[in-house]
Amino acid sequence: MSRRVAAGDGAPQSPRSARRSAAADARAPDLVVGTFDFEADDEGALRVFGTVENRGDAERTGTVVVTVETDGGSETREVDIAVDPGETVEWSVTFEVAYEEFSAGGDLNVDLA
Repeated sequence: MSRRVAAGDGAPQSPRSARRSAAADARAPDLVVGTFDFEADDEGALRVFGTVENRGDAERTGTVVVTVETDGGSETREVDIAVDPGETVEWSVTFEVAYEEFSAGGDLNVDLA
């Protein structure tokens, strides 16, 4: 599942639902990104966080892949997750990108591999 948002594109600054990608369906069809959002951490860096849901009846594992693009370049962070059947887990990643730099026109992509 993959979802791309652009800071300042008029999108609400609240949790977003992600759509499934074909690659995620083939590997772990029961895992979905439930929500994700972003904020500034205590030091002013960009923090992206969200949930992954397991809609199946067996434990599933996957990797949340978050990519941020700004005028300064691109950064990717990955988080490995394991989700029991019918459960939801939270994840979070922090980038070396300043929140202000991202909010001035950066792009954010969240994918589940």
